[in-house]
Amino acid sequence: LKPVNSKPINKTKISKNKLCGKVSCRALASIIPSSMLRVLFKDTTISALELPGRTGVVEAWRWRVIYSDGSAKDWENGQEDLRRIMNEKEVYISVDQESDGQHLFVKLSEAWGNSNKALTLFNEAQVKKLDCNLLYARPVVVQSASPSIPLGSWDYPDLAPHGYMTNYSIVPWLSLGRTQALILSDEQTLCSSLSSEPIFDHVTLIVNCHEDHCSVSKYRACGKKKTPELISHAVHRWFSHGPNVVAKNDNIQKAIWHHLNSVQGSVAVHCLAGIHRAACIVACQFLFRHYIMGHTQIESDPALIYKHLKSVRPAVSPAYL
Repeated sequence: LKPVNSKPINKTKISKNKLCGKVSCRALASIIPSSMLRVLFKDTTISALELPGRTGVVEAWRWRVIYSDGSAKDWENGQEDLRRIMNEKEVYISVDQESDGQHLFVKLSEAWGNSNKALTLFNEAQVKKLDCNLLYARPVVVQSASPSIPLGSWDYPDLAPHGYMTNYSIVPWLSLGRTQALILSDEQTLCSSLSSEPIFDHVTLIVNCHEDHCSVSKYRACGKKKTPELISHAVHRWFSHGPNVVAKNDNIQKAIWHHLNSVQGSVAVHCLAGIHRAACIVACQFLFRHYIMGHTQIESDPALIYKHLKSVRPAVSPAYL
């Protein structure tokens, strides 16, 4: 790690002062070798990251830290929460993604440490093996003002209080009733024994979008009344599966509809973060309901579908175009 200024970095105290302006990419280029991943500091606060083999610099002052109920905080306001989480488990922050949608992480304790060694960039497979907290940092995207989107009819805050360290969102336009909710979630929320969201007691189907095989026993937040069914497909590997992809997706969409409508339960769709692969599968449920089930009141324009999803889960973005 290389401080931008000459002041020593205090390991025991992390400044909550506002980051001091924009860090010039041109200035950083003369400091950081393009083959390295380094963190630069201003006033003992992370100000920028450069990712190896990628264009430009990820500037922390433009970050949104994605966590909790799927909403986003800016870097300055999110740091206090990060410090609290770091006292519980090691924290890895996703700062980029591979072309297939898999995440790339940095270790937060290394970023906040004091070392001249380059940080390690961890791939998704490595991080999945660890007992850690996962967060997601992305540059702020300034959007033009647009009309608000009606949230649909699902509004039962007693079932979805979004307690501490939960990261899920209800998709109201596809939910059918109080205990028939379509849930878009990260994996950690569904697997944590600390999660006590009443809506999880009604989950009858879990769709895992980042693994081809897993055990339903890992979903400790679900199945308190009855063990849910499980569908598991690594969506990021589908590009190599040829025509079978359509059949696989069709079966997933049919199963989601069956559990919401016939079983009258809730369905949790997740990947690692619940913002790309799982969002893609949920987006397809919009299309399934519109074109296959004939529910023409359900949105069918992909751009508007993602606009709907982002209105309840701001970090969502299309992973596969």
